[in-house]
Amino acid sequence: MKMSVEQQDVDDILQETFIRVLDSDAKQEIKSPKGYLFVVSRNLVLKKLMQQSKEIHTELDDALTEDDDENTVEKDLYQKLKFERFNKVLSSLPEKHRRAILLRKLYCLSHKEIAKKMDVSVSSIEKYIAQGLKQCKQSLCAQGYEVDDLKLPVHLNQSSEEQTK
Repeated sequence: MKMSVEQQDVDDILQETFIRVLDSDAKQEIKSPKGYLFVVSRNLVLKKLMQQSKEIHTELDDALTEDDDENTVEKDLYQKLKFERFNKVLSSLPEKHRRAILLRKLYCLSHKEIAKKMDVSVSSIEKYIAQGLKQCKQSLCAQGYEVDDLKLPVHLNQSSEEQTK
């Protein structure tokens, strides 16, 4: 009860504890039965709490998924328009900024690798990326789109692996 178990579960946990202790005692001698009882009961309580937690998470996930299904068309259209706007904004950036952003976000190259490829310093690459993403964010925000910090909009046809890059 002290471990936040519901009253109706206490009897089940006690019964399961005694069953496990008796089964274990038949296989090997228990040197400290009282301590063993506490360990087994604690483990069963923790198992029960984990099951309850998983059930709650599953219910929440199901509820959120149902809400998401209703707005999928609107969200898809919003993301598609946002991606198209982003492409326009990205193409309007200076060549060095655009290239640095694409090499970093699309090809997942490190700043050092990009600097070597573009034959400039690492600090220049950091500035190109920061300035370019700042301009993209400002432009998209001015057009009414929500933008996460330093994350590119994700195209709807990209795989989940490409989206995480």
